[in-house]
Amino acid sequence: MSTIVSTDAAEQTPPAKYERQPNVLRKKLSSVVPGSVNLQVLGAGANGAPSAVYLFTDQSRYLFNCGEGTQRLAHEHKTRLSRLEQIFVTRNTWTAVGGLPGLALTIQDAGVRNVGLHGPPHLDTMLQSMRRFVVLKNLQMQTIDSTLGVPFEDSILTVQPVVLRSEEQPLQPVLSYICKLKPRPGALNLVKCVEAGVPPGPLLGQLKNGQDVTLPCGTVVHSADVTEPAETALSFVFIDVPSVDYLESLKAQSEQYKQLANSELTEVALVVHFSPPELTAHAEYLDFMQTNFSAGTQHIYLNSHLNNFSGYAAAHRIQYQLHQLAPRFFPLLAEAAELQLSCPSNTLSHSLKKTKLDNDVEEQQENKLSESELVNAKEVKQQQVRQQQAFVSMSSFHLRPKKGLDRTLESRLTPEEYIKETHAVPGFSELLAQLQSETAETLKIESKGYPRIIFLGTGSCIPNKTRNVSSILIQTAAQAFMLFDCGEGTHGQIVRLFGRERAREVMLQLQAVYVSHLHADHHIGLIALLRERQRLEPTSPLLLLAPRQIEPWLNFYNRQIEPIADAYTLMGNGELLEQPLAGERVEQLGIASIATCLVRHCPHAFGISLTLQAQHEGEPIKLTYSGDTMPCADLVELGRNSTVLIHEATMEDDLEEEARIKTHSTISQAIQQGRDMQAKHTILTHFSQRYAKCPRLPSTEDMQHVAIAFDNMQVTVEDLQHYHKLYPALLAMYAEYTEELEQRAVKRELKQERKRKLAQT
Repeated sequence: MSTIVSTDAAEQTPPAKYERQPNVLRKKLSSVVPGSVNLQVLGAGANGAPSAVYLFTDQSRYLFNCGEGTQRLAHEHKTRLSRLEQIFVTRNTWTAVGGLPGLALTIQDAGVRNVGLHGPPHLDTMLQSMRRFVVLKNLQMQTIDSTLGVPFEDSILTVQPVVLRSEEQPLQPVLSYICKLKPRPGALNLVKCVEAGVPPGPLLGQLKNGQDVTLPCGTVVHSADVTEPAETALSFVFIDVPSVDYLESLKAQSEQYKQLANSELTEVALVVHFSPPELTAHAEYLDFMQTNFSAGTQHIYLNSHLNNFSGYAAAHRIQYQLHQLAPRFFPLLAEAAELQLSCPSNTLSHSLKKTKLDNDVEEQQENKLSESELVNAKEVKQQQVRQQQAFVSMSSFHLRPKKGLDRTLESRLTPEEYIKETHAVPGFSELLAQLQSETAETLKIESKGYPRIIFLGTGSCIPNKTRNVSSILIQTAAQAFMLFDCGEGTHGQIVRLFGRERAREVMLQLQAVYVSHLHADHHIGLIALLRERQRLEPTSPLLLLAPRQIEPWLNFYNRQIEPIADAYTLMGNGELLEQPLAGERVEQLGIASIATCLVRHCPHAFGISLTLQAQHEGEPIKLTYSGDTMPCADLVELGRNSTVLIHEATMEDDLEEEARIKTHSTISQAIQQGRDMQAKHTILTHFSQRYAKCPRLPSTEDMQHVAIAFDNMQVTVEDLQHYHKLYPALLAMYAEYTEELEQRAVKRELKQERKRKLAQT
């Protein structure tokens, strides 16, 4: 059994006020066959989103796969995780488990105390390796090696693991899962009960629930004899075939699937495909599905090529609203444009790139067919691919009552509604018109200068629906990028902001990643980033600047899970304390030097300062980033005379004591840090997740040279000179939200006042 805990307790939400339902009630419910069983797509694998499915019943919850961003999607779509009991993953690679740290933090706060984690080997050692940066005080995750073939069973369903192996990667087994619902007993026939001599009382309930009973006289009454026929048990299957190397193993399991499909005791209602698109369009894969499942079986495909919307609608919503203020600062996400260009129909046809094996297999098959048979076979395959439907977050399949596919709650974009919301706010339209008039000339021409500062994540601890966790992309030159921190979902943020094609270019031009410290919200997206960059085959490895203490985690993952060692070159942040990094290694990034300092947050927490080759007002541009810290004199010295300071501002000003305890900064403290180092501009980021839209700000006079960061905001030094002009319209747009923050602050003050009075008596 493994336990993981977050060392960044400073940024966690308050503990749950309630524990999970009492054990007595849970025990009582555990013997009841649920009347409602639904399968919900949390993530459809599109544009950096995970492929994840949530199965929920009247009393229990199950999660299948947990890639990066699973918790964020659950939060956005109000999917209750407080009763999650079992997690099943098909792989132990980051694609399937990258969201576990964030999810674990969330379900602990919701009161969950025990979760079963089923999957391939090494999940236990992975959790142990995470303990340095993800440690949960109250949540126990019991890992179960499903490659041993032992099925999971409770009162609701049985889950039978099916192991796939590859000759190319014999130590990387992959799992599929066959799930069978326990059939719901038929209605109790009271006439037959009377005839059998069953007295009124609890025995009737036991018979109704499918249990045989013994009467006082010793007669055994069988439930089947006094109830109507039970429903046909439904089965559903999760299949994951990562590559063509696993196809032979899949075909070897054919008999097992055939028996399932032909059984009179169960009906296969659904197959969920986690397999990548090059597999779901492969001739042998298609043939396997057609051979082993009936025409009545529904198929749900969750992969990046078939599906074209990530499901993160809230990010688009706030971006459409902010875009009105300054399109240059807040560009619409490229994902929205790609959605408009895609086929509006749910049935999509995709031209998928074939592998050499695809072509070889098809050529062998075609040589055995006559011309007419060949034409017919090709038409059948094309029809099969065309029938693969696109799915998005909140697509549902109702297993009980058996209503099948339900797309009514699917996540969609409605830009007109987002804009309409803002113009319904009193005074906003007038302030927007005034802003547009004032900035018509200054912001009309796109700024071409560097650096370009692009915020991918501006929240703390765990993602919420509008603020992802820490990540800042710095375009230091025309074809060079560097990252400051790499929280969960960073790669997905890049894909959704830039679009798929431009995101590939950005990933190849990304040359360095800086990790400020080892709390999970600052580096848990690193492995996905490294793997994606590996896939694109860059010419040189990434320069990774991070605390040396990250090495055991990266070495474990490289040794036990997937090779990543050739994807990066590690240089410890501490090595730059005395001697800044300069010369050829950074000049290609458009950087003259990189220096670091220790900051006041946790052990091995650093601030960083870049001196760029680009200039502003005749001086080299100096860019300083605080990472997480409370006010720090060493950071002030490091960032002396910075052109731009990016500083964390986790707490509002009246929470200064809480910020001190948790070693973070308030908004006014961050602004003062900028003044002390004589920075020309200060950008605030890393807001507590209680400030999902806009934090409480000081007076506008204090904000003349201060900008607040939003996810997907991008600015240059030139842009920052005009940012303060946005505040009247911005604060009006979110007036209702900021008023709620003010009311909370008043309540806190009244509560503190009562405490002071009690202390004096």
